Amino acid sequence: MNGSTFESIVKVADTYVAERDPTKLSWAWGEALLLYSLSLLDDELGEERYQGFCQAFADHHHRVGYSVDQSDTCAPALITNELYKKTGNQKYLEMTQAGIHYLKHEPRLVEDLINHNGHSKDSRDYPRSIWVDSLMMSGVFSAIAADDFDDDELRAFARTQPVQFARYLQDPETRLFHHSWWKMLKRPYPRQIFWGRGNGWVVASLSLFLNYVDDADTRRILNEVSAALLECQRDDYYWDTVVNKPGDNYRESSATALIAAGWLNGVNHGYLDIEYAELAQKALQAIANNIRHDGDRAYMTEISLWTIPMFLMPYRLKYGPYPGYKYIKTGENISYGVASLILAGISQRQYHRKINGHQTAA
Repeated sequence: MNGSTFESIVKVADTYVAERDPTKLSWAWGEALLLYSLSLLDDELGEERYQGFCQAFADHHHRVGYSVDQSDTCAPALITNELYKKTGNQKYLEMTQAGIHYLKHEPRLVEDLINHNGHSKDSRDYPRSIWVDSLMMSGVFSAIAADDFDDDELRAFARTQPVQFARYLQDPETRLFHHSWWKMLKRPYPRQIFWGRGNGWVVASLSLFLNYVDDADTRRILNEVSAALLECQRDDYYWDTVVNKPGDNYRESSATALIAAGWLNGVNHGYLDIEYAELAQKALQAIANNIRHDGDRAYMTEISLWTIPMFLMPYRLKYGPYPGYKYIKTGENISYGVASLILAGISQRQYHRKINGHQTAA
């Protein structure tokens, strides 16, 4: 990787940490992915640069209390597991085991898939459904924890996740993934609107998943959705927030970074062909070129805010619009966007180290 690009990504991470109090971060998915990526960045740098920040977050929630009652609150087990491995502290093991218990014992909605909102208060306000987000929020954790704890029961659960998510969410024609599947409708919702970040979750999570659980079906699905996304990449190497509506929405950086991260990790480990590496690098460079620098601070731009498959989301495919996606505002240095950028930066640095004979990229 171009040294200045990786340095810019580290600068974005440093800016996020400098501007936030870890004890004010929510026990939620976005913050969890950001902290998990920071822990992996420490590993890549060979430092403990961010460990204190991560521990302060976990220590605070251990002290005040936390709940694992849906996919989004299971995600913090990603970082507590990393902290347990690095410190051996039993409180981090306790927090990680809460996530494992959720995956093992939460009632299934359909086959081995869990209602995205679990038994949280959100589950009372939203139809029982599975969301593509859960592939990252709980699916990746199930694979990591199964490997770390040599847990056959959890490993068996993990193996079901990619193929079953694909069964309910993957479009049979385009091979792209819908955002959600509703039990009451017995179909995806909304249909034929392929959310960029959602498909980014698929590519990044399946690629990470394969690092821990080798599975032929997961490889096949990763290759299918990657080939489909290859056809949707813009001329400027970004992807749109709705990837199958070119020219009628806007480019989105977290989706782009997630796809780049998944492709580069996939090439690094042999899950994807080498052709994906060049386009992933161009995508990451495009994002890096649009980082906003302000003195010693750096900000990732064009990150869409929370995107939820809302009730009564009106959209007419022939005429548009699809306001639940098209008109979502964007911001800078949002947690999950920064996490996706860090993951992509790490994977590209590892790619360069691999092709350069294990030498650190300049």
